[in-house]
Amino acid sequence: MSRTSWKVMMITPFRLSALLVLLCSTGLPVGMHKVAAADDGTTEFVMHGDADVVDEEIVDNSGLFSGVNTYSRSLVRQLPVDRGWTYDSPIDKSIKGMFRSSSLKLEYLHWSLEGPDNILLSAPILGDPDPTQPTAVFDRSTGIARGDGVAVNYIDRTMETNGMRATLAFPVEDASIEWNAWGIFKNDSTRPTESIYGTQSNSIPDDDLVVVTNFNVNGNLASNTNVYDTSFNVNLDTEMFGTGVNYVLDPYLPGEGFRMQPLFGFRFISLRETMNQVGVDSGGGIGTPRTTTIYSKVENRVFGPSIGARAEYRHSRFTIGAEPKFTFGFNRDTDQVRTDQLFVATDPTIVSVQKNNEFSPTFQVSVYAKLNVNEHIRCFVGYDYLFIGQISRAYDIIDYNEDRTATNPATGTKVRQQHSKFSADGITAGLEFIW
Repeated sequence: MSRTSWKVMMITPFRLSALLVLLCSTGLPVGMHKVAAADDGTTEFVMHGDADVVDEEIVDNSGLFSGVNTYSRSLVRQLPVDRGWTYDSPIDKSIKGMFRSSSLKLEYLHWSLEGPDNILLSAPILGDPDPTQPTAVFDRSTGIARGDGVAVNYIDRTMETNGMRATLAFPVEDASIEWNAWGIFKNDSTRPTESIYGTQSNSIPDDDLVVVTNFNVNGNLASNTNVYDTSFNVNLDTEMFGTGVNYVLDPYLPGEGFRMQPLFGFRFISLRETMNQVGVDSGGGIGTPRTTTIYSKVENRVFGPSIGARAEYRHSRFTIGAEPKFTFGFNRDTDQVRTDQLFVATDPTIVSVQKNNEFSPTFQVSVYAKLNVNEHIRCFVGYDYLFIGQISRAYDIIDYNEDRTATNPATGTKVRQQHSKFSADGITAGLEFIW
């Protein structure tokens, strides 16, 4: 080989530098990386060349990386922050989805409760077809005439009161679960008796009427009256509350139009009532003064499974619907009668208690109209009717009786088992919030 050829083939420093630049620009880029999404939601960084990556250095430095020594191919994965084993788990996602689609309904209730209708607060008087009309009465102990007396009949058919109800709904697969709680504020009812003690114009000039309570004798009809010549007051307090859970199936065809949704659930209703009768007798100058108290109390606890349906006509701006529901209820009621100074001032306080179990079918129907204010708020008005069978009432459970075979005759006045139907109805209005 000639000297000239060797000079041509000799690699000079300049030629070596040019060769390296050519190789790096064509096939061996150093410190370059590509980004791709992994199957599990993390991020993969594919790089050519070795890199010492700490934490998020790969994100912050998009150019050359430290520690590039060879031309090997490396895969670096940036993992998400560990937030615990429950984060984004199926349970966690279900709870989040439930609350994102839940709703809360708040209602104001203005209801009318069924009250006493011509209830005689006394046993019938022997030989007197209408004890509520003035008739001659006599002192129970001495038999001396005490003027004209009347027994009190209690009338307060519609006891109006207010209340609140809240309903929280959670969606589940193909249905929703609704929990509600409601309460009616205590209703105070009184039977005025002031006019009874006013001077009346009758066959006996300037004769003053008095209030009387008549008692059977050993369970038999008698003329056996307690006389109250000073005052007689009676107060009736009624309150209700309840709760329930319903499983409401989704409509078969979603969207607008007529829809029917069956529902199943369980409910509890509590009705509590007390009545207090207080009569004051001066003795009329022939006997010892006394203040007689007859107090009665009932606690009705109705519970059982429910079945019903929700029928609605849905429009983009409004909804009209009705919801009838029947409950196979059972009433576990506790009744109490307490008396003090019943016949004479020396009679002690005597308490009688009785517990009963009764089948108490319950029916409720609600009709309503909703207006969609926006996608998160609806306002509505409605009407509710509630019927409960086999309910104890405070004015029904008193056995006006004197047991003359007992050591203390006052023990004859005690609880008697008596149940009746009960109904309540009224308007509702409120707002529904949807998440």
